Amino acid sequence: MWGPALALNLLWVSVSLTGSSSQWRGANSPRGHYHRVQYGHCTYTFVLPEPGHCRANKQQDTNALQRDAPPSEPDTSLQKLRHLETATENNTQWLLKVLNQTSRIEIQLLENSLSTNKLEKQLMLQTNEISKIQERNCLLERKVSDIEAKHRAELSSMKKEKELLQQLVGHQVNTIRELEKRLLSASSNNSGLQQQQLELLQTVHHLIALISQGKAMGKKEDKIFRDCADALESGANVSGIYTIHIENMTEHRKVYCDMETSGGGWTVIQRRVNGSTDFQRNWREYKMGFGDGAGEYWLGNEAIYLLTSQRLHSLRIELRDWDGNQVYSFYEKFHLSSEKQNYRLFLKGYSGTAGRQSSLALHGASFSTRDADHDNCHCKCALMLTGGWWFDACGLSNLNGMYYTVGNNIRKLNGIKWHYFRGPSYSLQATTMMIRPGDF
Repeated sequence: MWGPALALNLLWVSVSLTGSSSQWRGANSPRGHYHRVQYGHCTYTFVLPEPGHCRANKQQDTNALQRDAPPSEPDTSLQKLRHLETATENNTQWLLKVLNQTSRIEIQLLENSLSTNKLEKQLMLQTNEISKIQERNCLLERKVSDIEAKHRAELSSMKKEKELLQQLVGHQVNTIRELEKRLLSASSNNSGLQQQQLELLQTVHHLIALISQGKAMGKKEDKIFRDCADALESGANVSGIYTIHIENMTEHRKVYCDMETSGGGWTVIQRRVNGSTDFQRNWREYKMGFGDGAGEYWLGNEAIYLLTSQRLHSLRIELRDWDGNQVYSFYEKFHLSSEKQNYRLFLKGYSGTAGRQSSLALHGASFSTRDADHDNCHCKCALMLTGGWWFDACGLSNLNGMYYTVGNNIRKLNGIKWHYFRGPSYSLQATTMMIRPGDF
């Protein structure tokens, strides 16, 4: 693309980082002129032929062409020169574009070098941090290994201690079992002794009562009363066994009369003191009565019905637990219905110290035994809780349940219970149910 004249006249191109705007060289410079271009921090210098020289050459070439060329051919030298000048301008513009691109590339390289330096610094910092983290990790690993070693040693020692403790516990369990066996045997012996003592005390009290009653009444001991209130009004003021005649009954009944509690005159209809009498009876036995008036007994549902149907009566229930606590429940009005109505219970006007409310059914509960189920439960409460009672739907009380001695009276649902006194599974030591005319 470069012409011969331009190749001769375009001598050199230099690139400088210092310089100024374009200028022309003087007469002492080579033929042609310098042209400098400032672009950013770089200066580019071009050597271009002088116009006169081009014209002289042009004239010489033209004369030569005119001499040598045939007359018929057109003068094309001028056209070629113009083509060369146009090509030179195009090449100059191309060079400028190349220079622009070169400067951009240099700027990018500078920026890349700066960013590379930053990255190197960041890498150095990260390398330092990584080394520090590695050192910390090494320290942590050492600490963890030390802790693991300590834990292993502690675990081994704990295992040894556990084995020793298990051995000690085994020895203690065996010792406790032996002690329990001894305690059970001792408690059974103690319960037997306590029962014998109670029986002896009761016998002594009974003999004393009989003696005092004989002294007080003289020949009146064969006298028959309507009830204990009648005996008290007749002058018999000592608690003990009296004979009463209940209307519409053919035989006289021996009853225990309490002449001391709350003014006296109480006819005892039920009494539990030591478990000497079996209260697991059938319907007929609860109807007719059983036991001994001097100890434990049940007067009989028929006798209670006849007594309470003739006059309005009150009911008092005395309760004592195995800790010696004595409480009572009092009902202002009390009576039983006939056997045809299953000796239904009617109560009214509760008060006393045996609980915030009554543990005895108040709404006409029927009496039930193991062979006559009249409760309101499908489970047959008399079979499950034992004895005969006004169970209703098994209810909150049963003073005719199994008799359990001290130590064996806890968690016994079929024992002698009164819910609002000692809970639903505590079997009491002693109970007494007694009635007295309401107008006494």
